[in-house]
Amino acid sequence: MIFDMDGVILDSEPIHELAREQMFEKYGIAGAQDLPNPVGRSTCGFWQLVLEKYGMEGDPRVFEREHYELVSKLVVEKKLPPSQGLLPLLDWARERGIKRAIASSSTRKLVYTVLEHLNLAAYFDGVACGDEVENKKPAPDVYLRALSLVGADAAHAAAVEDSSSGIEAAHAAGLRCFGYHNLTSGIQDLSKADWQVEHLKEIQELLLQEHI
Repeated sequence: MIFDMDGVILDSEPIHELAREQMFEKYGIAGAQDLPNPVGRSTCGFWQLVLEKYGMEGDPRVFEREHYELVSKLVVEKKLPPSQGLLPLLDWARERGIKRAIASSSTRKLVYTVLEHLNLAAYFDGVACGDEVENKKPAPDVYLRALSLVGADAAHAAAVEDSSSGIEAAHAAGLRCFGYHNLTSGIQDLSKADWQVEHLKEIQELLLQEHI
């Protein structure tokens, strides 16, 4: 099982939004509401759009690093808990010898800040991050890396995603995908997911029913 992080491992999308708002205020950016929904997209790509729209100079990678630094700080300050139902699902999978990995577009520093904050590092056999691959979601790169890290075949793996671009990335890598309706992730089209769930505990039930 391969898990996205933001919006799946924890409800961090509101924290990303808060980080964006703080950066908008810092750089005097107003009226950014008409920008594309950033959930599930490249953070670097989002800041590239902001720079272009407002005629600002700068490297979007620098803005991306600042964004992730803010999110890392806020996750700890706000004491965000893991998503409801995640720990029982991870325990269930571990007990059955199902390998578990993370495939996130976020940087390794942010991913490991989250894992350390939630005491989850021991639950995962492999962690693939956005700054370790050439292309971020919806490209399949981070899922292909996660599969390689745990020595798994895509035909025998499933992803858990909360965004349309994440589902696209998982499918492009050859995985089936659970679309998790996380209300904090905003309006997402999960219609292309193989299964749709309202709660992470439903994944365990579906896996048993499907004999996966």
